[in-house]
Formats: sequence, C-alpha cells, structure tokens
Amino acid sequence: MILEQTKKPLFLSHILIIINVAVFLVMMFFDSSLSTLTLIRFGAKINYRIADLELYRLITPMFLHANLLHLGFNSYALHLFGRDTEMIFGRTRFLIIYFGAGITGTVGSFLLNDNISVGASGAIFGLIGANLYLFTLNKDVYRRIFGNDIFVLLGINVAYGFVNPMIDNTAHLAGLLGGFLAAWSVGYRYQVNYTWKNWGARLALVLTVAASLTFGLPAYKTSAEYFYKKGYFSAVDGQIATALETLKTGEQLFPEDDRFPSLIAEIEKLIQELNLNSN
Repeated sequence: MILEQTKKPLFLSHILIIINVAVFLVMMFFDSSLSTLTLIRFGAKINYRIADLELYRLITPMFLHANLLHLGFNSYALHLFGRDTEMIFGRTRFLIIYFGAGITGTVGSFLLNDNISVGASGAIFGLIGANLYLFTLNKDVYRRIFGNDIFVLLGINVAYGFVNPMIDNTAHLAGLLGGFLAAWSVGYRYQVNYTWKNWGARLALVLTVAASLTFGLPAYKTSAEYFYKKGYFSAVDGQIATALETLKTGEQLFPEDDRFPSLIAEIEKLIQELNLNSN
C-alpha cells in the first residue's frame, strides 16, 4: 500500500527569508565586519543617495541586515506573521502588502530619520498592519481565531523602538500604516468586487508615497544635512574631489554650520600628510 504524502506549501515569506539570508552571506563574504560603507554599497537607506535619485534604495534596504541577530529576529518575525498573512490574502496580495509597506517604511524613514537604515522590519510591521485591517473587518471573529497577541506584540515593539535609539521606529510606524492601507486597497483573498473604500485606500497609499517624495526629495537636497552627509561619506569612500566640492558648497550655503570648515580642514590635512608620505 502506497501512502500519499501531503506536500507542505512553500510560502513566499519563506522565499523572502532565503533571499535575505543569501544577501547577508554575500555581504559577509565581501566584508565580515559588515561596515557602514559595505551596507551603503549594497543598497542601505541613506538619505543623500535617495535625494540623488537612487530610488532603488526605497526597496533594497528590505533585504539587508546589520548583523546576525538582526537577520535572525526579522526572519523569525517574517515567518511568524508572513505565513498566516499569505494564507489569508493569497500570494499576489501578500507581495503587494509586503512591498507596499516596505517602500512606505523607507519613505517615512527618509522624511523623518537621517540615519542609515537597513532591515525588513518596516515590511514586517506592514504585515501587522494587514492584520489590523482584518481586525477592523470583524473584531469578534479575528479575536476568536488569533486572540489579542497581535496587539501585545505591536505595543511591545513600538515601545521598545522608542527607548532604543538604534531602532528606526519611523520606518516601523510608516510600514505599519503602509501595510494597513495596502491590505485595505487589495482586500481579502476571496473578495471579488472592490468597493469605493478599497479604491480610496489605494489612492491614499499612492498619494502618501508620491507626495512624500515630491516634497521630500527637493527639500532634503537643499538642506545642510545633504551636503554634510554627501561630503562625509564621499570622503570615507575615497572620492576626495567630490567630498571637498560638496563640503565647500555646503559651507557657502550654510556659513553658520561649523561642521563644514572643520571637516574640510580635516580632509585637507589628511591629503597633505599623504602627499608628504608619498614624497
């Protein structure tokens, strides 16, 4: 007698985990210390590069992680929330929610946080946002199936994000909002007809991202932070001519900012020392 074995489905969330692990291993191969410069080269969210229209950085940070603990925590969270969300919404809707939340999270971080940022947590918070959307559809049914665990986890993670300066809480909260709107815009798995509310959520999501970039990109590109960060990281990357040109422009535009002359002097001193050593 031959027993048929039921194949377990391969979830897209697990494929995303495999991709994240693969990218992490590639980064480790090139730089086992996972330096800031390596993260930037692989596509981390860094505001001056996004302002220079490297818009792929709205997506690539979702696949990068700063260390093994960061990767492990996000992989577990993606497994925990991704599987159920994918079963409820279906594969296509799941991907729209995941990437919609991830992009919204990166955009929110670009607007409100000038630090370099990596990680899938904005997209993962978007999966929590999708669960909150399901809760609004039928609170009693949702509680009977899932209980109140989602709210406890959300509260703990948001609170921890506020007390830990290393966590990009703006990306988390923006991702949460993006996931909620994305889930609302696509509807649940077997929904056939879209209502005006679904179309309204879709419009709200698109307008939120589009308006944020339309006003945020030129605003940041004319800020002191743009010139300082571009000058600083260009120097770190060995692009000395670009660094000095950018910093001197920043010094002219923002004469009250004493960071520019001090960094320019530091770079020029280093150039002199290198020239003396070479002679």
